Amino acid sequence: MNEKQPITEELLGKFLAQETDVQESALVEDWLKQDKNHQKELEDYQFIWQQVANLKQEKPVDVDLAWNKVKSKITARKETKIIEFTPKKQIFFTPIRIAAAITLLMAGILAIFLNKKETEIVSLKTTNQTLEKTLPDGSVVFLNTNTNLSYPTDFEGDTREITLSGEAFFKVQRDENKPFIIHANGSDIRVLGTSFNVQAYTKNVKVSVESGKVEFKHEKKQTLLVKGEEAQFEADKDTIRKVAILDKNTYAYKTKTFVFEDSSLEHVIKVLSENYHTKIILRNNSIKTCRLTTTFTNETLPNALNVIAETLNLKVTPEGEKYIIDGNGCEK
Repeated sequence: MNEKQPITEELLGKFLAQETDVQESALVEDWLKQDKNHQKELEDYQFIWQQVANLKQEKPVDVDLAWNKVKSKITARKETKIIEFTPKKQIFFTPIRIAAAITLLMAGILAIFLNKKETEIVSLKTTNQTLEKTLPDGSVVFLNTNTNLSYPTDFEGDTREITLSGEAFFKVQRDENKPFIIHANGSDIRVLGTSFNVQAYTKNVKVSVESGKVEFKHEKKQTLLVKGEEAQFEADKDTIRKVAILDKNTYAYKTKTFVFEDSSLEHVIKVLSENYHTKIILRNNSIKTCRLTTTFTNETLPNALNVIAETLNLKVTPEGEKYIIDGNGCEK
């Protein structure tokens, strides 16, 4: 064997990858026998090799690019470093060079991670208050109470995706090439640009459309909604039911305007209780069928209840954080 045959980094790489032929393997094995420190140096080199092999399985790092950058720093010049194999003289990786190579490898890979902009997630949460927020694409969302909303600081890629639990009204900035998608308790709402309401406190998600078109989907079930329509996923029946919007107070938590036209007192109290998040009890069942036509705009709950009581000849009594409505009947 020619003892002057060079040992290159490529040769050692082939040896570690088990791709050397008989002569090349013999050359490396003979070199290892010359000095016990050679084995330690090969193990150090193997460590670097293994780090690159491991990172090839991870995304989004381009490990081949990282290795080329690190290798260029290790060599500090374009030509390949050659180590002459002579029994009396050792010229290969010293511990200092190995340490430097490891440091440069990690520094190169870290630089790639740092140069990649990480998209942060914003989380909004309301309890007893409502909140209006403008999203990164210019869309506006109005959150009802007890609602959670999360979205990225920047809508990258081909979609604009957010997650909702609770209730919110959306006015989505139109973008034909980038659909706006809401993930809500197992259901998905997809639009290009429109205004609509999503109620998703439970799996029985309901979508009401004020303008434009909305695609409402739950697993393989889906429907298309247009202005004036709403649909609800009924979890117990595993179906989506679509109807015309009958309740004019669907958006009342946002508009602060309540409109009742010949509505039963039972329905009126239900709407007010849900929107003011206060328990209201009708003590006498006979008054549930009383009819009421009225409009409240930016009115406090006590004032609204007093108007109802005066109109229907009833009595309102506050008890702690709830209200009791009682009386003998309705004013004829």
